[in-house]
Amino acid sequence: MIRIALIDDNVVFLQHIQEIVESCAEFTADMVCDTYSSGLDLLRADSGEYQLVILDMQMEGKSGYETAKWLRETNKTVVIAFISGVVLPEPKHFKVQPYRYLLKNADSEEIRRDIEELLRETRRQCYGETVEVTSDGKAWRVAARDILCIAKAKRGSLLTISGGNETTLRSNEKLGNWYLQLHSLGFEYAHSSYIVNLKAVIKIMNDELTLSNGETLNISRGCRGKFHESFSLYFHKGYHRGAVQ
Repeated sequence: MIRIALIDDNVVFLQHIQEIVESCAEFTADMVCDTYSSGLDLLRADSGEYQLVILDMQMEGKSGYETAKWLRETNKTVVIAFISGVVLPEPKHFKVQPYRYLLKNADSEEIRRDIEELLRETRRQCYGETVEVTSDGKAWRVAARDILCIAKAKRGSLLTISGGNETTLRSNEKLGNWYLQLHSLGFEYAHSSYIVNLKAVIKIMNDELTLSNGETLNISRGCRGKFHESFSLYFHKGYHRGAVQ
């Protein structure tokens, strides 16, 4: 469930922005939207964590910046957006890493476009990139991060999926097409018959790699150089952005 909080001390505008949010194409059944008339009301609410917070910069009692600062201290991943009619961004506002500034005097369609983008970004941060797996007329949405490896199969491919109970999905898509789709997300050929999610690799020894599910796969001679190069680059990138791999 993705939880959204809207905070504004103007009740009329608060209702207006809620109507826009809930009418967006990106507002799906797994989202819920709550409203608050002040930053203090949000902080007092026993409502768990929010994944997206859109708040007015000027409010009585506790300003939007003060509220956002508290939110950022308690929730590092929350997507924050400021909305204002008169206040311009100041250097201190960027300390809370706002994703976007919305203008109250913009027309409804412009606000809608900004909110659609906010909802997409929130979903991306919550679920990561997803792919569609089709087989025999059925389709599944799968988070790319949950795919451990994809192997070549007759008339398609087989995806090994983690997350909860491990499972295998058969896909009509060819392995080469999966590589084109997932290479930028950290997938690489370890063998001409399979690609692996570099994030799922927990050990490499000689010509073998071990995935997070304990499965051991060979690294073929033809793929060895490119695979080790891709793994080194991926690990280096993850280390320097402070991610836990």
